[in-house]
Amino acid sequence: MSQSIEVLNLRTQRDFQYVLKMETQMKGLKGKFRQIEDDRKTLLTKHFQELKEKMEELLPLIPVLEQYKTDSKLIIQFKDEVRNLSAVLTEIQEEIGAYDYDELQQRVLNLES
Repeated sequence: MSQSIEVLNLRTQRDFQYVLKMETQMKGLKGKFRQIEDDRKTLLTKHFQELKEKMEELLPLIPVLEQYKTDSKLIIQFKDEVRNLSAVLTEIQEEIGAYDYDELQQRVLNLES
């Protein structure tokens, strides 16, 4: 019986040492997890702040882009007007082209007299 108690005592001491060793490792691991979590929060905060700063740098671009959009619409309108004017000028040129230069010169002289 005393031998069984001795074996049980040795196993209990061995298991207790193992539990103490594991407890130390678990505390260390818990500390590392906390550090990782803190680092993650710090990195997230840092990255968020960097993104926020970049967005603030880009904010002045919004009115410029709006003006660009307005200018683009105005350019399209000008192109349409030029296209219409070009068509009118082509019609006039075709009408005038029906006469040669000498004939037009004679008409001008007749109109002036």
